[in-house]
Amino acid sequence: MTSHFRSLQVYLTPCCRLQACLIFFLFFIASPTLFGDVYRIKKGDTLLIAVVGQPEYTHSVQVREDGRINYFGGEFDVAGSTVTTVNHLIRMFLVRGDNHVRNPVVMVSLVLQENGVFVGGAVKTPGRYIISPETDIDLYRAIALAGGMGENADRQGVQLIRKDTTETVETYDLSTNSPYRDIRVNINDLVFVMPLSGIEVQGEVRTPGKIFFRGEIGVGHALARAGGPTQEADLTVVVKVEKNGKRSEFNLSDQFWKSPPNDQPLPTLLDGDVLFVPNVFKTESIYVTGYVRNPGPQRVRGPLNLLQAVALGGGFDVSANREEVIIHRQDGTIIEVPFTFNPTEGATRQHVLLYPGDILEIKKKFQVNWGLISTLSFIVFSGVSLILQISQ
Repeated sequence: MTSHFRSLQVYLTPCCRLQACLIFFLFFIASPTLFGDVYRIKKGDTLLIAVVGQPEYTHSVQVREDGRINYFGGEFDVAGSTVTTVNHLIRMFLVRGDNHVRNPVVMVSLVLQENGVFVGGAVKTPGRYIISPETDIDLYRAIALAGGMGENADRQGVQLIRKDTTETVETYDLSTNSPYRDIRVNINDLVFVMPLSGIEVQGEVRTPGKIFFRGEIGVGHALARAGGPTQEADLTVVVKVEKNGKRSEFNLSDQFWKSPPNDQPLPTLLDGDVLFVPNVFKTESIYVTGYVRNPGPQRVRGPLNLLQAVALGGGFDVSANREEVIIHRQDGTIIEVPFTFNPTEGATRQHVLLYPGDILEIKKKFQVNWGLISTLSFIVFSGVSLILQISQ
């Protein structure tokens, strides 16, 4: 067989050889089409994106937890898609983008993930990362493969779950002030970085934003972590909004780090709570616009949930879309959130809050224009009748 093939090569002209190479090349290009539709890409998969003749664009990417990949600045939603679909997306990106690649031949293939390490928890890109059996990595490098720790990472609570016969769980302290420890990670081990609890401190504080901690945190400590109150802060009506939507107000002294005069302990904050410090000189506005009975600014002294904001606007209009609302934040962020109200619970299921300066927009629901439909139906019916009469 080998000698026959060699003799065949002798008699092939350069043109025939070119045609044979082209046939083999087209087969390799078509193979993703033949087999790519069988498998649906899922989270954690690793894809090898190769561009023939353009090695600078050849890159391996991993499907993140949100089902997306990043390829040279482009974001693609690939979870549930076939390899053929991803192939088309990458090709269109290279052609239409600023990459100036003409007629790219893209081949996307799935990388088998028999050997890898799992990294999850409070890391930037959790997932499974491939390492060869001969590769020897430590715990620090395994976390670096996942983009490093997130801002809510508990560096003192990094767990390494060994997937051998014992399946032991080891906990390590990787805080910056702890000395380096050579902790080896094996194939199929699971690295999990424990997340910290988090709250939001908003209003008249010097550095508003998120605060992360372990367990729970006192109000005084939370205010101190936020830089303390500003000169315009009103500590007599500090608002606490719990994760379940429950709202409460309490009075603090200027020395907020101390207990009140009646020796009652200050309230504590748990994961997902919001602490809001209002302004002592003014009440601020939350704007409720769109299809409500009384649109316009509503003067408030703290955050509100969606149900309270709609109630201040007089409730939904008959034409309002009661399933989804739009929130315009002061920083320019626009988010669409579902509005689901359970009368038995008396609150919205989701705990989205509106802060002073935000705008709540209520859109108009989709309505069928029966008048237009009846008019079009009459025109179509009349036209069909006229055609039938002419044909007869």
